[in-house]
Amino acid sequence: SDALVLTAEKVEVDHDCERVDGVMVVCNANFGATGWVGINENEIKRGVIVSSVAKMNEYYLLNAEYDHRRYTMCHELGHGFGLPHTDENPYNANLGNCLDYTDDPDENLYPGDVNMRKLSNMYLTKRRRRVQEDGTILETTHLIKR
Repeated sequence: SDALVLTAEKVEVDHDCERVDGVMVVCNANFGATGWVGINENEIKRGVIVSSVAKMNEYYLLNAEYDHRRYTMCHELGHGFGLPHTDENPYNANLGNCLDYTDDPDENLYPGDVNMRKLSNMYLTKRRRRVQEDGTILETTHLIKR
């Protein structure tokens, strides 16, 4: 999405996978029998994500197929940018995006158009709310040019 300009930085291994303000930290390690394959923890202040930690649990992923690993990474990174699940039923038809729960990840390896539109709405629009004297709330939304 043109909503995000990303850079990657290779850093020393952080065995504790600690959060850093202004950064999405991505880790994979054996976190043990936690019940989660991947998890994302966002710190949010005043409605803004200030840090994010995406963890991939090698306890479950070590012998997983490549597509399962890729799906999990895409899913957790999506949460790091603030995207919600598009569906939470892993047994229905795949929606073709990695924020859709699935037991068959090979069709859900990428964020998909629906999530790219959500990112644009989240990061490329500016909303202004004001309350009129009669209590009516007016909201103005406009696209931010990059």
